[in-house]
Amino acid sequence: MLESPTGDYLLSPAYDLVNTRMHVNDSEFALDRGLFADKFQSEQSKWTGHPTKYDFIEFAKRIGIRNSRINKLLAPFLEKQPLMENLVAHSFLSASNKRGYLYMYNTRRKLLNTTSKKQNY
Repeated sequence: MLESPTGDYLLSPAYDLVNTRMHVNDSEFALDRGLFADKFQSEQSKWTGHPTKYDFIEFAKRIGIRNSRINKLLAPFLEKQPLMENLVAHSFLSASNKRGYLYMYNTRRKLLNTTSKKQNY
């Protein structure tokens, strides 16, 4: 996390450059102990067993990120990034790792976007 000149907290530019899930057995989003010391979970997280955007929104509020910034910070993680498949296709990953990387990327994005227990993820 970095603090901006206006007092907002932002993810550092080097955040999550490598998909460590491909190399180590780690929980989704590498949050095996959760985001919160008080074990808070959104209703959506309780339904899916995974953090959703609502957990990250609550986290952002608790660390003092202004409401006007929260959606701007989350948007790139919630929306499909057009260049992602191109980037992975041109990487030095093996063909099976490329498929795995894209599968994990799309699965996590869908998990973050879960809004009800009836949604397919």
